[in-house]
Amino acid sequence: MRKSRGYKRETPSRLLRDYKVFAIACEGQKREPEYFNVFRYMSDRIKIDIIEDVVSDGENIENKSAPNWVLDRAMKYIDRVGLVEEDYLWFVIDSDRWDVDQIRVLAEHCARFANWQIVISNPCFEVWLYFHKRSDILSSASDSCSKFKFEISTFENGGYHPYKFIPYLQDAITNAKNADTNADHYLPEVKATKVYQLAEALLNVIGVSKFQSFLSIVLPKLIEENVEKARKSKKQKPA
Repeated sequence: MRKSRGYKRETPSRLLRDYKVFAIACEGQKREPEYFNVFRYMSDRIKIDIIEDVVSDGENIENKSAPNWVLDRAMKYIDRVGLVEEDYLWFVIDSDRWDVDQIRVLAEHCARFANWQIVISNPCFEVWLYFHKRSDILSSASDSCSKFKFEISTFENGGYHPYKFIPYLQDAITNAKNADTNADHYLPEVKATKVYQLAEALLNVIGVSKFQSFLSIVLPKLIEENVEKARKSKKQKPA
């Protein structure tokens, strides 16, 4: 059966453009948005929309059912922004917050639409971050989200920051893909993740040469700006 576009409209000629929107619906309020927002600096061929940043009505996330909340935000985003045929909608979720039936319902919903994708980390997004720095995740003693978060924080002096991990994106794709023993199913095994599929899709549009240019030219400037921002913030804090 032909998959529906899932968008408000087909692409009018007046809206044809030379970039693709990657709309990303994720549960994390900080770590995932910070990570994926880095991609917006890599190329003018993509536009990153973190859906909660675009569709926000002041609701308390903790009081919402995660599955319903994520899908509801995605639908409101489409109604408000209006994706076109060339754009993509990605759901980035953690298996620890969803039961199997909820994941199945969302996966089946995504399967109806051509450019809707779901990528799951088991148990959490930090599994994807782990693969940036390490390949053999089965050797890790971490077996919960809290433990993975702590372990990730030990990989770099000063703790985790996306600028410290993004340079290893291609390693992460390779490591995560090699660890995915259930590649034909949307639900990964424990200590595995499907986020490499989103990373590959982004990198395919950006291009390897553009990515390397970002690493050598743009990223050092972003790091310098971040250091300066932190310095000013620390200076402004009362003694």
